[in-house]
Amino acid sequence: MAYNAAPQGEPATVIVASSSDLASRTLAEAVVSEGFESTGVNLFGGPVYQKGPLLLATFEDTIVAPPDLDKFFNPKAYVFLSRHSSESGIASLTAHTTGNFSREARFGGSGRELGRSDPSLLKNYMVALHSRRERVEGYEITLEATHHGPTSLGKPVLFVEIGASEKNWGDRDAAGVVAEALVESLTSKATSADVAVGLGGTHYPEKFTKLEVEGDLAFSYIAPKYALEQVDEAMLGQMIQRTTAPVRRAALDWKGLGANKDKMVELVSRFGLELLRV
Repeated sequence: MAYNAAPQGEPATVIVASSSDLASRTLAEAVVSEGFESTGVNLFGGPVYQKGPLLLATFEDTIVAPPDLDKFFNPKAYVFLSRHSSESGIASLTAHTTGNFSREARFGGSGRELGRSDPSLLKNYMVALHSRRERVEGYEITLEATHHGPTSLGKPVLFVEIGASEKNWGDRDAAGVVAEALVESLTSKATSADVAVGLGGTHYPEKFTKLEVEGDLAFSYIAPKYALEQVDEAMLGQMIQRTTAPVRRAALDWKGLGANKDKMVELVSRFGLELLRV
């Protein structure tokens, strides 16, 4: 039986953490301190916490390869708390949807499969976090391109991350700001009607991030320049079909499309999306 303790039948949002991940543990502790209480229910070897329609559950394995959460929950969405790693070592607070554009799935999920996306979930969090940017000076706040698993859960998935090194993974002050912004965003009723997919640019898409936090646009999936070779009709179809809101636009990083510019323009036209050059 699926566990759903949300009040008055409202679907819960399940926040998921891994006890084997320092950043995930740090973020989970910060979230619990936002007024969560134990439900008395234990799953995956740990307690489930609750605050209103929000639940938090912890498991022991790699964050990108969770247990079959759909067997235990019937939520509105899943939010995963995770570490962020990068070779640059730049301190960052990031968020992204999940999926593998290529057949290779090195970090969880299935090849050529996208996790479900709720663009309002991503936008509300990024806006709430960006409004607190003065409290996390020294951290870049940025979207990431869609990548890694899980991809097969039945409800939308959002990854919220802190990094890029061990000193950041255990940063309780920054984690507290993330937790505050996350809880605020998850209790927001704001929905975004102006939904777009993003095509092109880098893994940390500066142009798309600016549109997300300062404008009306809400992104579902972002396919960076390095993944465009794998973005065909089937993948763009998934980007549209697996988004919880109608996708009307495609934002193209015009200088970040490389050799796939003509291909992306033709695909966008074929699906009848409004093309935004950014």
